[in-house]
Amino acid sequence: MHVSSFSAIVALFAALVSSQRLTKPALQPDLENLQSGFINNLKPVASTRTAYQAGYIPNDCKKIAQNEGHNPADIQSWNVKYSDCSAVWVFCYHKNSNGPLNDLIDRFGRLPVHTRQFSRHVMSLPSANGYAYNSGGNLVFFGTTLANLNVHIHEAAHSLDLLGAFYPDKPLSGSTKWTNEYNLDSAVPDPYAQTNQVENVAQNTVVTTYERNVPGGFFGLNPNANKIFHQYATVDTEQRNAAPPSLLVRGGTCTGRLADSAPVLVSSSARVAAAAPMEAMAVPAGLATIGAKDFNTKETCKFH
Repeated sequence: MHVSSFSAIVALFAALVSSQRLTKPALQPDLENLQSGFINNLKPVASTRTAYQAGYIPNDCKKIAQNEGHNPADIQSWNVKYSDCSAVWVFCYHKNSNGPLNDLIDRFGRLPVHTRQFSRHVMSLPSANGYAYNSGGNLVFFGTTLANLNVHIHEAAHSLDLLGAFYPDKPLSGSTKWTNEYNLDSAVPDPYAQTNQVENVAQNTVVTTYERNVPGGFFGLNPNANKIFHQYATVDTEQRNAAPPSLLVRGGTCTGRLADSAPVLVSSSARVAAAAPMEAMAVPAGLATIGAKDFNTKETCKFH
């Protein structure tokens, strides 16, 4: 299927499922009790950063900043390279963000690299409220969520689901298999998972990431976890069968990257000293280029 056609289907699917609220009860009031286990076991990955070329900004970051009412000139763009991947990620950090850039880099770097590689740009914007969303693989954090590891995992999970990283169901949240396994359970992880199946898959991905990386796991933490067993087991099976396998398990090196959006001038009136226009950074040789698709979880993906 043509990429643009598939993107349109994904966007239509996401809009459809976003209106379908789930009625199963919540297993926990939230998943914040997982935070310390994640911090203690998803260790930081060494990284270096260099400034993006002066006068330029990734196009996706510019559009998101403008759509959120911010001046792109207030966005600081950085090339961040982690020791477990030959590619870099471009971070777009508003100068008035509600936390340091180092926290944003640290939390994203703690994600398993095979999860991380399905995200494009990582962005933080100032806000009195804490929430986040995923727009086409761009992770956008508001307020203090830039330092919340649960939220990083949740937002990256949308990329795995909606960009088709899980296998064989693409997207998993809209598949017959997912619906059938969900119907076998008596609960969902938390009230946020009740929003719709896209958010439910994302929260179950948080649960599965905990189970696979933290000693004792989620099933050792909650005595009633079997109420969501079929949802967890489905995410776990599909992440193990994915390419690369074990999407949610720490270790290894990246095998691909979601390509960056094109660099554009911060403003049409900007004076740039460079002799030639900036070119987009290519995905390094030896890594697969992960295809982009259009989706946006803004209307439902809010952590307060």
